[in-house]
This record gives sequence, structure tokens and C-alpha cells, in this order.
Amino acid sequence: MQAFSLRTLDRAVIAACLGLGAFGAAQGQVIPNVPRAPLPAASAASGPQAQLPPPNTYVVPSVAVLATQTSNANYGVSSHSRSDTVLQVMPNIFLGSSHARWQVLGDFSLDGTYYVNGVRPNVVAPYGSGSLHSELVDQFVYFDASVVSQQQSISPYVGQGGPVQGSTYTSTQWRISPYIDRLLTPSLRLRARSDDTWTRVSNSPSGGMLSGGRYLDQTIRLDQLPQNWGYTLAAQQTYATYDGEPYAWLRDSTFRAILNYALTTQWVVGVIGGHEKVQAQGADDSAGIYGLRTAWSPSPLQTVDATVEHRYFGTGWSLLANVGSPQLSLSASWTRQPTSYLAPLGGNTAGRTAGNIATLLSNLLTTQYTNPVQRAAAVQTLLGSAGLPASLTTAGGFYTTSSVLQNDLVITGLWMRPRDSVAVSVYRNRIEDLFLPGQQLLQLLQSVSNDNVQTGVAINYGHRLTPVDNMNLTLQRENDIGFGLRQGQSAHQTAVILQLDHRFSPRTTGLVGVRRRFLVSTQVGNGNETGVFAGLVHRF
Repeated sequence: MQAFSLRTLDRAVIAACLGLGAFGAAQGQVIPNVPRAPLPAASAASGPQAQLPPPNTYVVPSVAVLATQTSNANYGVSSHSRSDTVLQVMPNIFLGSSHARWQVLGDFSLDGTYYVNGVRPNVVAPYGSGSLHSELVDQFVYFDASVVSQQQSISPYVGQGGPVQGSTYTSTQWRISPYIDRLLTPSLRLRARSDDTWTRVSNSPSGGMLSGGRYLDQTIRLDQLPQNWGYTLAAQQTYATYDGEPYAWLRDSTFRAILNYALTTQWVVGVIGGHEKVQAQGADDSAGIYGLRTAWSPSPLQTVDATVEHRYFGTGWSLLANVGSPQLSLSASWTRQPTSYLAPLGGNTAGRTAGNIATLLSNLLTTQYTNPVQRAAAVQTLLGSAGLPASLTTAGGFYTTSSVLQNDLVITGLWMRPRDSVAVSVYRNRIEDLFLPGQQLLQLLQSVSNDNVQTGVAINYGHRLTPVDNMNLTLQRENDIGFGLRQGQSAHQTAVILQLDHRFSPRTTGLVGVRRRFLVSTQVGNGNETGVFAGLVHRF
């Protein structure tokens, strides 16, 4: 299961400066917010009505420089406080290109961190994501691909990420997805897809203890769209295997038949029946699948999709809901399902997108910008002009070589006015190791476990002081409590960040700010930190 834990605030500042859009959001960044430098020829409007010119290709290189005077460069690593001056330089490139048969989006950067007094090791770390969507045969054969590289926290009990060296590692994930999607008749749709994902781990503080692996997800489904009655036949198989861990693998095969009934043209309900077989080293299990589903979609900005099922691990469910207006956007996600550290980033739980402010803005702009590249550029412009963060903190999973059962709830809201914005994220995430009957020995030998419950809230308030000046205040609180093999471990984290930014020109923005953080942890000891930072971001 991919880690979406709290990252260092220094890194979050620079990420916000450079406008990491979808990638920054994927990380669940904690925000001191720095407005993005406007994209080429973009409007400086402050609301969802901001318009972009028609070009379909955008390439925006930029660089950010940040200096932070911190009272505790060891925050999240040990209880021994040492002050230092931290310098960070991050070159970045945002690119997007949309054509008749393919679209590309990319956001890549390097984070160079230098500790003047040598309290922590200096480091250069990669961050970024890129995606390709292509149509190989008209309305039939498609090919998607993506790459994501990020720093992930090794434990939920080390504070807000800690420095890049010592408590984080680099995770890089590649995914290829050939698929077919075809309307056999106006109401009969065939889809078949293979998602093949490879994960690699590097710069791990535990040496070779953490390993990557492969996650394969293959699906085929036939949908008869309901006029009154309709049906879905769906088969899926997932297979997760870790490098150098011959006993850490899991294969899950499911078949579902769903009978759907359209109560109205916007509201569909269904009954689910099927079977599931799960295999792992030394054990297997099988169970019937039965449950209910409903989908309601009166408009693109108002949707509800809910499923509840009996499965081999007990009751599983998925609830996704979105409500939007020109000024208010709300998103809720609640899932209980098995997943893996190796699952595709963002695909292991829908809750990750619920904490994503950039995604909420993208949803609001869907009807205005049907072109995904232009919509992504519009989101970047709005984040900058309104002084919004790309994302708010959400809970995160952490490295484990077993499959896990995850119960994840995220509620996110965004309210925008011409000069004010409020963003809120509330979350609760419970993850536990998942072993099949007969795997008691492997359960006892499990050496990398992160059974824990994370609850938290993040609130961001932004105010436009003048057309070129923004004030931003962020409050965060998270509690992490371990159980099972992690019984007795805990961390309680609080952060307050106040920031001012000034746009010197359409290409250059400066910022100053102060932060205060507190940590009570059974793993790294208690600590607090005061930091004063100043920085500059320039788009070329």
C-alpha cells in the first residue's frame, strides 16, 4: 500500500511553489501554500471562470529556491534538537500536450536540500509523475502508461515526514495499461484491461529491508446498459509479488454478475452475486460474493456511487460522493477493501483523490474545459491566483510485505470566493495485515508491519490581500495509534503555518512565512520546531 503520510513542510513549500498539480496532490502534502507562477497567457482571474487560450501544448520550466531557519533540524528523527539553516533548490518542468489520438501530462522535479551546519545529510531527491493516454484503434484499442517517483515515509510515528534522509525512502512506480473499450451495440459495452505495475525502492534507511515488486490487475466486463433492466458480467484477477520475498505473494480471482434496474435515467440500483478465490503461500480461501450497489448522477458535478458486499474477509464497501457548485465543492470517500503496497498509486484507495484540492478544482472545470491538458493548466492557474494548496493532508499507508485490509474515510471540502478560500480535509484510516487461514506461521514471522489507525484534520484559509498579495494559514492535527504487532506505538502531531506571498511579475513570486510544529512520539521521542522561511519561484 502506497504511503501518503505527512511530508516535510520544507518540501511542501517548494512543491506548492512549483505547482505540482496531480503529483503534489497524490502525496497528501501538508501546505504552506505558495501560488504557482501563471502558465503561459493564462488569465489572472480568481475563480472557476478563469479562461485559457486554445493551444493544446504547454511546457513550463521553473525553479524554486527556499531558505529555512529551523530550531530543530532533527524534527521527526530524534528528540535531540539542533538548529540549522536549510537551503533547498528545486528545478521543475510542467508539460502537457493533447492531440487527436493521444494526451501527455507530466510534472517532474528534483529537490536538492543542503544543511548549512551539517545536522542532516545533504540529499538530492526526485519527485514527479507523468502519464500517457492513447487511442490506437478508433473507439476500440487504447494504451495508457504512467510513471511516479516520490519520497515516502517509512513509519507513521516519525512526525511530519522527517528529513529526506533518515526516515524516508524513494519509491518509483511504472505502469502500462493496454485495453479495449467497445460498444458492440448502442447499449452493450465490452471492456478488457490489463494494468501491469512495477515498483522499485531506493535510498532506504533500512538498507535492503524494503523491496519492490510487481502488481498485475486484469479485468474483463460486459455491460448491458439498463433501459429498465440491465446486467454486468465482470471477471478480475490481481496478483502481487515482492522482489526477493518468495513467500510474500497473493492472487485474488473474482467473478461477479450484477443485475441492474434503472429507477430513473439518473439513478440505477443493482444486486450483486459472484464468487471469489484467494491464493497465497501455504494457504487459500474462497467465498461467495453477494451485495448491493447504487449509482446516482444527476449532473457531472453531483454523483454518488456506492457498493456493499460480503467477501472472503467479511464485509467490504465503497462509497464515492461528489457535490459541486461554482463556489463550493465537496468530496467524500469511504472504502473497506484489501490492498497492497504494490498497488498502483492512487488506485489502491479512492480516498486519495478525496483529499486532493487539485482534483476538486478539475471536477469544477470539467464542463468548461473538456480538453484534459487545458483543464490541468487551468487548475494550475487557479491554484496560483487563489493561493490554494494542491492538496490537503490525508492519512497514509506504509510499507508492509503482507496484503492489508484498509478501512479509509476521507471528506474534503473547498469553498471559494473572489478573495477568500477555505479548504478542509477530515480523515480516518485503519490498516491491518491480512493473512489467510493457514498462514499463522508467516504472520508470526512478519517483520515489517504497520498496523495502525490514523485520524486527522487539516484546515486551510487563504485571503487575497491585493491583486498580487496572498495570506495563507494552515492548521493540522493527526493522531497515529498502533495495534497488533505495533501495540503501544503512537504519535500525535500538530502544525500551524502562516505565510505571505507577493507576485513580483507574472513569472516571479516571492514568499515569507513562519511555522510551528509539535510531536509526541513513542518511536523518535517528543519534539517541537519553529521555522522561519523565505523563498522565490521563477518560471522561465
